[in-house]
Amino acid sequence: IWVITFVITIDCSMAAPPEKPPKKWPCDQVYNPKLNLSSIWQGPEIEQALKDWWKNDDVIKYVNILSNPVLKEEDGVPIIEEFAKKYTYFGILKKSEQKEMLVYLFAGLYQKAKDRRNRQYLGIIKFVERQESFRKAIGSSSKLIRKYRKEKLDEKDPKYVEATSQLEWNTRVFDQRTRLTEYICEEPVFNTQRLGYQARKIMSYLQ
Repeated sequence: IWVITFVITIDCSMAAPPEKPPKKWPCDQVYNPKLNLSSIWQGPEIEQALKDWWKNDDVIKYVNILSNPVLKEEDGVPIIEEFAKKYTYFGILKKSEQKEMLVYLFAGLYQKAKDRRNRQYLGIIKFVERQESFRKAIGSSSKLIRKYRKEKLDEKDPKYVEATSQLEWNTRVFDQRTRLTEYICEEPVFNTQRLGYQARKIMSYLQ
């Protein structure tokens, strides 16, 4: 659990993940830190909306609700429907501002998803670096134990015990973290899938 928290709350001091993946990219998914807008959104241009969406309190409210990473699709769709109906007459006739507000809504969701993907990729890269440090520590402890064995050092000697304890600890932590690899690699996938269904639902009101 502590590893999951670490990945999510990583300090994003880097402006963006590097364009090239680390040497030991752990995910089956192709390294792609950028969220591809054209593959998700076929609606109106959102360049101006990206600058203005946060100026509307109602949009901010719904963007924050819909950006919840644990929100399921079956729960998110009615929320988008609720937002769209706020800009209709009696839930049927579209008000003139409905299109603009829906584009604002998507722009906010896209910005949130883009920022989250950025954090997720930085987290995965940091995860890889940390795993590499454990791998090196395991190698160092193993090498030291082989040296002690060659010197016929008593296994109860404090130096031998310390090296063994370090090997066991680092190996255990490394293995525990390795089991979380699939989880952290799937986070960006779920993030994109969530934005995808949101885009499709919003587009249904714009067509």
